[in-house]
Amino acid sequence: MNALFLFETRRSIRHWLTYLVALILISSGIFCGNKFNLTVGEGIYLNSPYTTGFLIGLLSLSVIFLAIIYASRLLFKDTDSKFDRILFALPLAKSTYLNGRFSVYLLQTFLSFTLLIAGFAIGQNLRTGEEIRAGFHLWYYLYPLLIFGFLNCLLVCSFLFFLSVTTRRKLLVVTGGLLLYVFYMVVLIFSNSPFMAGSMPQSLEAQQLSAIVDPFGLSPYFFETRNYTVLQRNGQVVPFSGKLLLNRCLYVFLSLLFLVLAHRIFSYSVGSGKRHKKKDEPVVPE
Repeated sequence: MNALFLFETRRSIRHWLTYLVALILISSGIFCGNKFNLTVGEGIYLNSPYTTGFLIGLLSLSVIFLAIIYASRLLFKDTDSKFDRILFALPLAKSTYLNGRFSVYLLQTFLSFTLLIAGFAIGQNLRTGEEIRAGFHLWYYLYPLLIFGFLNCLLVCSFLFFLSVTTRRKLLVVTGGLLLYVFYMVVLIFSNSPFMAGSMPQSLEAQQLSAIVDPFGLSPYFFETRNYTVLQRNGQVVPFSGKLLLNRCLYVFLSLLFLVLAHRIFSYSVGSGKRHKKKDEPVVPE
């Protein structure tokens, strides 16, 4: 087991702020699950597998903001404390250092989102009414948590990790995360998303393109279910196939590419340093 990963994990577990953040995330999830009334069609239950998957995919946008907050605290810890200046002198391999740092970063972001979804599931199942389907099905929440939550965490964290290694600037990492959010909004506008109420109907070719390039996976989710009946949306989990599988595999590959590039670019050196000017040699008269 990576020593740096174990050290950071134990340190987080022993810190009181970790439990306060966990309480806030669960409470926020309960509020969202209990108050969200975003319907995706007449006769479709609010806690149906289709609606639950859509809402969890929508909530996965919060991963961007969670990852930005954790990036400024975890990825720049050594830089802020000036500890990065002596890293080269420690018996710590570059791969060990990077893998440990990224693993903690990814785990903390994903666990935070998991707590948010746990609260969302609690809040949703506390509701009563005709729009709520009786019974609790864990798979309805676990499945979108994996295909949306974990994979989107991997994408965002690897992208911000790559930026932190290449730029070593907090401001650029924050800007990169916000630009990723803006890029997703632009993609969502050009997709046939029910979330964008004012969007115009798109051609089949445009929907297919959006289903492939959507970084957060909602467009292929809608594309694969465009012909579903009310009965299917209320009782059937969207299969992990077709454009949804292609989209998720594409961005997993892109995430791994960011990590590989980060490993290749990273260096323990903090700068090229100042060049020492040669002393002016005395002029020898001829």
